[in-house]
Amino acid sequence: MVDRASFQTYVERSAFVGKEAAVARGNKLGGSAAPAEKPEALLQTVIEAVIEASALSFSDWSALSPNALVPLAIPVSAGGQYRVTQAGVDAAHVLTEQVWKARPDLRQTITREKFNRLSFTAIGDAIANSRSHLDPTEDPPGDRFYAAIAKDFQTNLDALANSARGDVDRHIPCHLFDLDQGVAEFTVGPVAFLPRAAWLTRFVINPIQLGHIQEVEDRTVTYEDLRQRALAVGAPRDLRDAWSILKTLRNFTWVATLRVSGHELDQSHRKASVIIGLAIDAVGSRFPVEAARRFTRMGRQHLYSEERLASTPDGRFLNGWSIRMPGLGARPGALRAKMAAEQPFLDDAGEIFSAYMTGRQTGSAPHLVERWMNALYWFGEARREASDFMAVVDYGCAVDGLSGAGGSAKEMGEFAKAALDPKGQPTPAGSLSVSAAVDRLYVEGRNKLAHGETPGLLEDLSELRAIGDDLLAKLFDVVTVELADFIRNKPQYLTVSEDHAIRALRTRLEQRP
Repeated sequence: MVDRASFQTYVERSAFVGKEAAVARGNKLGGSAAPAEKPEALLQTVIEAVIEASALSFSDWSALSPNALVPLAIPVSAGGQYRVTQAGVDAAHVLTEQVWKARPDLRQTITREKFNRLSFTAIGDAIANSRSHLDPTEDPPGDRFYAAIAKDFQTNLDALANSARGDVDRHIPCHLFDLDQGVAEFTVGPVAFLPRAAWLTRFVINPIQLGHIQEVEDRTVTYEDLRQRALAVGAPRDLRDAWSILKTLRNFTWVATLRVSGHELDQSHRKASVIIGLAIDAVGSRFPVEAARRFTRMGRQHLYSEERLASTPDGRFLNGWSIRMPGLGARPGALRAKMAAEQPFLDDAGEIFSAYMTGRQTGSAPHLVERWMNALYWFGEARREASDFMAVVDYGCAVDGLSGAGGSAKEMGEFAKAALDPKGQPTPAGSLSVSAAVDRLYVEGRNKLAHGETPGLLEDLSELRAIGDDLLAKLFDVVTVELADFIRNKPQYLTVSEDHAIRALRTRLEQRP
């Protein structure tokens, strides 16, 4: 318990030490899940730890930290930070963890690392203001005092979170279609895909910056010359910004743009990278797998070149190389017509993307939307996998997630049959039925591979992989259209329980004309 004299001493004499960027770690070893602790009690522990640390010499306090580079301290937004013991850091981490788990709006819009820093700073600011809550009639300070500090902490945290969040357009360079195809800009819901030249015209609104960039694009000035001038001492800001834009675009021929509102910058980039990657996968679902692999965005590493070297027993060297080129080409104009024909499907997919972005602003999206997006992720990962082994596992996860079967091959088969064979047509000779395809992919493939019952590495699983890709591509072709119709015209199905939502979707699939 903190007596009034000790509290006054700590408020008046606590010295700040230099502010650190890192947050000291909590001690979680030997711990177990425990019921939530009241913020008032946790903040009392922090304050007691600050008072205890303030009585120590600098060297004694520094020795308490298990990491010499990260002292045990609670930062204050005005500058500096309070010395604290490990018990205080642990209590601050518990409080931070409890708020993080209770606030999906914060989890969606701020990275965990940034939130930890904001939470610790909110605690430090509450401590700095704690003297204003002292009651002369209370000695030691009682429940009302700690309740006031807890309220300050929450107010501080909300204010710090709001100041950290903003609205930005996130731009991620991509390789999609060769420019000689003449494919026009297009959208997948909130994601806009623009050819490089169109993006520059639309988003580089500073004419001086655009002029510098255009000189490089027109090849009247080399990129290297622009770089050297931009990095020279005293270079104008517009010149440096122009170089920075070109440095980011590199040799990418397309740029994907997504407006991300009310997010902290690191989180907005993280979310945009995921959403834009999924939008590329949605585009790829309209193409054969070998073509879809050539669609990529900055940050994906599945396309690469490599030199190969071997030697024979008699000392001769054998050289070779392999390259996977990004971007898709075809006969002139073919892909322009293809993409124009695919826009209705991309509009349907866009409805789902928009619903996902809306839901993920403050928590989760509707069950069916979450399942579709996660299945699309698995589908895209399967197509990029170098290993048949992992691709089959990914395809199996995709069909399980999309169907809502919860691991039941029977439920997956029924869902797939509702989507792809609602009238129960006879299976052509030499072909797999829908149910048989699901069984081979999930039971013989995904399950046995994931459980180690079947060897996967260095095995030829190309047939299973092809079955998985064909099955999922066809499922997305059908399910996307029906789910988009739910979003537009039957939104009530998105708010019912998960089981009822999946049943409604399956019924809709079965009743298609």
